[in-house]
Amino acid sequence: MAMFTARCPVCGRVELTAEQLRLVVRPGKSFYVFRCPNCHDSVRRPAGEKIVELLSDGGVASMQVAS
Repeated sequence: MAMFTARCPVCGRVELTAEQLRLVVRPGKSFYVFRCPNCHDSVRRPAGEKIVELLSDGGVASMQVAS
């Protein structure tokens, strides 16, 4: 199972599985979201092309948005 490291603004670095992440792909403004496993806050982080590719290849569910 793929594991990812992300940053929660409250808790810092957290480890997440692909199932705990969601990716939204938009032209020029992609992002990923997750619920922090420690504090349970909802977190939204920007995702450049490299991050989109990494998360997609790792099995993170994604949604394409036209604009």
